[in-house]
Amino acid sequence: TAHPLLPTAFDTVTMIPTATMTTFLMPALLSTPAPIMAFTSPSALSRSTNTIRHTTNNINDAATRRNTLPSLHAIKEATFGMGCFWEPAESLLKQPGVLATTVGYTGAPPNKPPPSYDTVCFGNDYVEAVRVVYDDTILDYTTLLDKFFEVQKPGLSRQYASIVFVTDDNEEEEVNKWKNAAIKTKVKRTSDNLPYELVEIEPTSSFYRAEEYHQRYWEKQRLRAGLAVLLVAGASGAYDDFGGGVIGNFELGGLAFDTICNAVFLVGAGWMILERLVVRDVRELKSGDMILEL
Repeated sequence: TAHPLLPTAFDTVTMIPTATMTTFLMPALLSTPAPIMAFTSPSALSRSTNTIRHTTNNINDAATRRNTLPSLHAIKEATFGMGCFWEPAESLLKQPGVLATTVGYTGAPPNKPPPSYDTVCFGNDYVEAVRVVYDDTILDYTTLLDKFFEVQKPGLSRQYASIVFVTDDNEEEEVNKWKNAAIKTKVKRTSDNLPYELVEIEPTSSFYRAEEYHQRYWEKQRLRAGLAVLLVAGASGAYDDFGGGVIGNFELGGLAFDTICNAVFLVGAGWMILERLVVRDVRELKSGDMILEL
């Protein structure tokens, strides 16, 4: 008969920290009377030893992975109204310490229905906003506020307002301190003399992630623009002499290469217009959702 402690210990071994497991099991095993140990087969003891070794390795591997990530206490979110959100989102993402950005809509009263890009453009409730996930061991909140002010592109309408959305009284106090210090010293943005008085402070409200075609917008547009140039060149016959005229003589389904390039260009241009009309994948992001998606 096996020692009565062995099944219980091994059944729960994956839930016991290594140090605790060693403290609990080793005295019991060492104190096991020889007659009882004799009834435990060598193969069973070997399997048990392998289980302990495997579990210990898994625990150590998990600890190593955790140590390579920032502490969850160091990863935070911030939300800003920065004008048209395409360029500011990309600019903030380039800052050291910024882990992710997403563009969306926020700032509306609680009773308002979920927005779309059209209702934001033709309404007066929602603000185009950028939500930022950052590691405050690298980039503290005050420095992030400086970066927000530096790269924002505010306009005159509510849609393009310059706003810092605060989550609690402490954050509101910090933003007020930052803003008032700049106003007191009469500091303005060096590129265009944008005054700090323009920045508003509002409590955080429901944040809706914008349609997918808005996400990383300029990154996508640069790729599309490059492809469009290549397709226009192909449609004009610029590649006809490449490969000794192979491309110029290429046909697919009876269509010449320049005709194919022209067709692909038109389809791509049509899709860019169509996606604006049909894509409606706006969804609400709760506080912390972006952190969980990292």
